[in-house]
Parts: sequence; structure tokens; C-alpha cells
Amino acid sequence: MVSLFGRRLLGGIPAGKFGKIRRKVASNQEKEKKIIKNIRKEDKKIDKDLKKLLKESKKNSGNIKKLEKITKDSLHELIKYIKLMRTLYGTNLNRVYPEIIQLENLIDNLYKKLDEIKKKGLSIHLEREFHNILNGIHQLWEMHKHKISKT
Repeated sequence: MVSLFGRRLLGGIPAGKFGKIRRKVASNQEKEKKIIKNIRKEDKKIDKDLKKLLKESKKNSGNIKKLEKITKDSLHELIKYIKLMRTLYGTNLNRVYPEIIQLENLIDNLYKKLDEIKKKGLSIHLEREFHNILNGIHQLWEMHKHKISKT
């Protein structure tokens, strides 16, 4: 039997499984439902942008300026989503959705690779690393999307 303190404020889901939403948000059911609905809408946008990024990065790997523009445009929504999750969960984010922290680190690494490609020029090694990081971002996003669909 789970105590009252071991459950979320709304919905009765054990806290260890999905974590807690900050009290300001959790005290208002309508606000929480609205946030979850917006998160699901953003999931679709981000998913579409990531697929576009994977497709376009393979086409335009020779043109560094185009590659940089496509990357920044496509990852803009994902970065906004990460900031939203940080404000929503605060310090509990690493415990609830550790893949968000990993996504943030991979995005930073991707931008570092872009800078390295701009400085040194495109090589097979750098291009492979760039695409490996992109695939890692896509896999983590799919995992997070699956996890968030269960809430």
C-alpha cells in the first residue's frame, strides 16, 4: 500500500515512476492538462523537424552553411521543449526524464562538431561523428516520446 505522500498530487500515480510536477502547476488540474496537451503537440513538431534534419543533413553535407542553418532551424523547437521541461520539473528532471539531460548534452556536442567542421573543413571522420550524434539525438527523442506517451 502506497502512502499519501508517495503519490502525485493529481491522478494517484506513484511518484517514483513518473516524478512530480512542481506544486504551482500541480495544484491546478486544468493547467496540468493543458501543459500535457501542449507537450504532445510539440512532440509532433519536434519529431517532424528531427526527421527533416536527418534527411537534409545527408543531402547537404558538403555545404557547411546550409547544414548549419538546417541544424539550428530544426533543433530550435527541441531546445524550447527542453527548457519547458526544465521549468516544469525543476531539479526532479534528472530523476524523472534523464534522457532530456542527455539530449541537451548531445545538442551541445552537435554544435561543437558544427564549429569544428567550420574551422577544419568537412572530412569523412567529422561527418561520421556529426551523423552519429544526430542518430543519438533521434534515438533518445524516440525513447522520450515513448516514455511521455505513457503519462
